Amino acid sequence: MKNKIIKLKLPLSKMTGNEKDYTAVLLEDVNSNMKAFWEVLSGTQEDVKDLKVGMSDIKDAVADNSIEIAELKIELTKTNKRLDSIEFKLDDLIKEISFIKEEIKALKISLSAKADKEKLATLEFKIIRIEKYLKLA
Repeated sequence: MKNKIIKLKLPLSKMTGNEKDYTAVLLEDVNSNMKAFWEVLSGTQEDVKDLKVGMSDIKDAVADNSIEIAELKIELTKTNKRLDSIEFKLDDLIKEISFIKEEIKALKISLSAKADKEKLATLEFKIIRIEKYLKLA
């Protein structure tokens, strides 16, 4: 149930003593309510200021994290490129080792009849080259 406020249409000079007292009490009540409202509002303003500072700190932290994430992405990309390069080199080595195995098999067959010194020297050179490469990698 709402209380209806009755507006007084009389000027202050025409008001009776009771009307003036009633008006004074109402104004005092409104004034105290407004003081309480402003006190709560000032506390809220302090909270808002604190929140602004906190949000600013969070914003800075997010910006720092974004920079760090970007740097990590760059490093990850470099690492992936290095891994791809290593994988490519390993594939080449595996192919070369397979080729050497086939050559050795062929030599074993021909060694039973006669040793081919040139092929053995070539294979020995390839094996030495692979060993040196693997030590560098």
